[in-house]
Amino acid sequence: MHNFEDQLSASARRLRKQSESNLHVPDAHTLPRRSRKQYWGWIATPAAAVIGLLIGLFIGRPATEANDFVIPVVAASDTSGHNILDDGTDYSLFVSL
Repeated sequence: MHNFEDQLSASARRLRKQSESNLHVPDAHTLPRRSRKQYWGWIATPAAAVIGLLIGLFIGRPATEANDFVIPVVAASDTSGHNILDDGTDYSLFVSL
């Protein structure tokens, strides 16, 4: 007499064999051939990574010469800080109801 585990294993094997018999496997000569584009991907990807790393290293480098550029700051001469209610403009015309 078989125990439960043996019966369960036999049942699983029968079900697997039945489901595998329903599968259609094409012949090897009907399978599509691998294209060369896939091959170039294995070369282009690491090459792009190395180039990106080198560019990143050179961009992050500090400049060898000191930049002594002076940027002039121009302050507005009329910064009296008046309220918009005092400037005489009717701002209600800008708001559409």
